[in-house]
Amino acid sequence: MYLKSRLKILLAERDMNQKDLAEQTGLTTRLISEIVNNKVKMYPKEAIEKIMVALDLNDVGELFTTVEGTDRKEEEL
Repeated sequence: MYLKSRLKILLAERDMNQKDLAEQTGLTTRLISEIVNNKVKMYPKEAIEKIMVALDLNDVGELFTTVEGTDRKEEEL
């Protein structure tokens, strides 16, 4: 099982792009992109908190979903 970011979906629902979120949070566009594309192996707690505040999320479960299995490469295809 692993975590999969829902950030791409959340941004689309709010008509925002990654640059907008980076500006609102003070995070780099690179980090935002890596989270959107599920390239992050360890999520910085501070970054998650800033994203949750910017997107008005009350539960970290809104930002991530769990996916069964261990092969992340299959999920990306």
